[in-house]
Amino acid sequence: MARTVPSARRPPAPAERPPAPGLPDGLLIVALIGLVSLGMVMIYSATVHEGTPAEVVRELSVQFGVGLAGLLAGMVIPLSWWRRLTPLILLAAAAALLSLLIPGNPLAISRLGATRWLDVGPASIQPSEFAKLAFILFAASFLERNGRRLRLDHWAVYLGVVGGLAYLIYKEPDLGTAAVIGGIAICMLWLARAHWFGVGLLGFGAVSAGFYLATRKEHQMERLLSWRNPWAYQDTIGHQVIQSWTAMARGGLWGVGLGESLQKLGNRLPEAETDFIFAVIVEELGLAGGIFVILLFLLFTWRGFSIALRARDRYSMLLAGGVTTWVAGQAVLNLGVVTGTLPNTGIPLPFLSSGGSSLLALMIGAGLLLSVSRLPAAEPRAQTPPGPPKETPGHRKYTPGPRKRVPRRV
Repeated sequence: MARTVPSARRPPAPAERPPAPGLPDGLLIVALIGLVSLGMVMIYSATVHEGTPAEVVRELSVQFGVGLAGLLAGMVIPLSWWRRLTPLILLAAAAALLSLLIPGNPLAISRLGATRWLDVGPASIQPSEFAKLAFILFAASFLERNGRRLRLDHWAVYLGVVGGLAYLIYKEPDLGTAAVIGGIAICMLWLARAHWFGVGLLGFGAVSAGFYLATRKEHQMERLLSWRNPWAYQDTIGHQVIQSWTAMARGGLWGVGLGESLQKLGNRLPEAETDFIFAVIVEELGLAGGIFVILLFLLFTWRGFSIALRARDRYSMLLAGGVTTWVAGQAVLNLGVVTGTLPNTGIPLPFLSSGGSSLLALMIGAGLLLSVSRLPAAEPRAQTPPGPPKETPGHRKYTPGPRKRVPRRV
């Protein structure tokens, strides 16, 4: 009787464990600590005359604590979880923006003719700041799947999300933040290596739409005219830029001293603690302090794009590039407005301007950037060594021999 011999099977190979995350990027942490700590000090200096020091310190401590929690959440929560939660985050941001446009909404807060905040009990939030983060998460996930082969339906989805968020923010009204989201969308398409014609066409359309919308309303048109000649509007909309120049000129090389700014007093420089905090920095810390701030932003931008270039996967690369573009682009816009190089857009300076919503959203983005930096770098592609090609089995290598002369027929 034949004996059955069990077939020898190899045990299955153990599944490869994902590489353990390493330490976050040290230079990025240095830039982040410098920006946030300087921002806390300068906001205190710009607002302490409006209340008691204890009240200002209490408010700044709450903002810093919430921002630190957001930084840790972005750095500790796995990127796969953020990717799964992206649809919910995007829908929540869009719903919050849409609620601001509902007439008679008891939670909507209007200031200076704009409805940009929601009252959530002990604090108020600005949904447009979180909309930037939500869009970056969406674009990184969407372009990771479809970036290099965008079809017409993909373009429709991408442009629909960009246009929808930008339109809701523009209706607040807030044209500057809508322009920031449009710029992030174009830069992330370029990072995803989408077709150059589509990226260029989208950029041309965005610039044309921005110029058209900026000339539709009277106050936005006045901003463009005052940008060309602020002194012609020194009693109205040009007053802010002129006072910003006065503050920076007064600072000189080393500044008048911390807390000794005069332009922040009596509302001489409107929005001194938010959009024009850089003018107060230069007045109190001088040109040296302004250069120090610019160097911190350059360090953040360099490390951010370096992290994106050596990211382990495409999603991480797009996420890191989007966050870096957000911070760098917004810093360029704000510095351009404060120095009079660009028209007034109402864009805060990242990590330095006062605002809990802005700080929390930026700290979550910085945490995501640090999370990407903790992942092992992508392995370089193996290159074929130079030399003659190897022979494949079963095929003989062709060696040319002498040509045979064939007699010509007559």
